[in-house]
Amino acid sequence: MRDEAHAAQEDFRDLRTPGAALVIATLFTSVALLENTLLPWAPFYFAYAWLCTVLPLGVGGTAIGSLRSLPKRMWFAIVAIPVALQLLFPLWSGWVYPWLLARAGLDAAAVAGWRNDLGASLQHLFIAAAARWKTGPDRIQLYYLGGILLWAGLGEELFYRGYLYGSLRDRWGATRGAIVSSAFFGVRHATQLGLLHDAFPWGAALSWVLFSFTAGLAMCWLYQKSRSLLPAILAHYLLNLIPCAVLLLGSSP
Repeated sequence: MRDEAHAAQEDFRDLRTPGAALVIATLFTSVALLENTLLPWAPFYFAYAWLCTVLPLGVGGTAIGSLRSLPKRMWFAIVAIPVALQLLFPLWSGWVYPWLLARAGLDAAAVAGWRNDLGASLQHLFIAAAARWKTGPDRIQLYYLGGILLWAGLGEELFYRGYLYGSLRDRWGATRGAIVSSAFFGVRHATQLGLLHDAFPWGAALSWVLFSFTAGLAMCWLYQKSRSLLPAILAHYLLNLIPCAVLLLGSSP
């Protein structure tokens, strides 16, 4: 029995090969897209969140570490990286991206439209979800942001950095592993706007993909430098807390 259990564990750890990791990441992205489009509980992704959390814990190999083991310079990076990313995003969305769209030939009305604005697109998402759930947009926003704040920092880091990046890095190296895992991380975020269907905001989705891709690279760097997933988890929570707080405060009476 012990030999059989050991063999089963070894087979399960084969999921850490790059090929298996890429297949699983593609499947999980498909689950997220399905949960944010067709399934009744859209835009919430219960199955995706459960899978992203459970699989890395079952496969193992992720070094979480302890708070005491983190040097002071790492604590600075944990705070500085999310703040820097959140300061750069308004620069991108408010100036660089509109300029690029205008250079591409879009008229001023299209450039200023809600489909190119991530914050406005999320509000349309909350309205669409509220109609489906027969409740108010404010309640959907509260549930949606609450779920992100409670789960994403831990669950997404376990999967995208601990499992996906870790599996790719071991065979492909840190740079290639970071780029590919961050690309999956970016694309998955675009699926969160899938509930808008024919009104899908491609411009806002592109901004979200690029922002998440950049954030993914930063989290890979934290993981690689510290050899612990804790800095990435803490930085991810702070990264999500800042815009969630802005949205919640902005919608409060």
